[in-house]
Amino acid sequence: MDRLFDKHFTLLHKSLDFRFLRQNMLAANVANAETPGYKAKDLVFERALGKAMHAHEPGPLRVTDPRHFDGRDAKPLELVTPTTIRSGNPVGSLDGNSVDLEREMAKLGENQVVYQVMSQIISSRLRSLRHVITEGER
Repeated sequence: MDRLFDKHFTLLHKSLDFRFLRQNMLAANVANAETPGYKAKDLVFERALGKAMHAHEPGPLRVTDPRHFDGRDAKPLELVTPTTIRSGNPVGSLDGNSVDLEREMAKLGENQVVYQVMSQIISSRLRSLRHVITEGER
């Protein structure tokens, strides 16, 4: 590993940040389940993170100068941002609210589990790093 924190650690960190933001957005949907006219929102970021993981790979076009574009439309991992979309029940309710409470609760649960798993992975990697620093061996 040539850097202290490689792109996989950066991916985990960004994913964790986005999961936190998504949890807040989903919780706002649940809190507004009875608010007339409220439109449910969600946060998507997985595809953008996946593309960014391969941003360093050469694109389909040959470049002869570093200032040339290589035809790849991928942001570096550090610059990826999530996208807010409309979510919820496409039919909606008579008062214009689009929150599907069951769906939002399921998303909250899934998001929380993924967040916890990612937190555990990061903690494990940091423990390994601390072990290497304090013990001088893996």
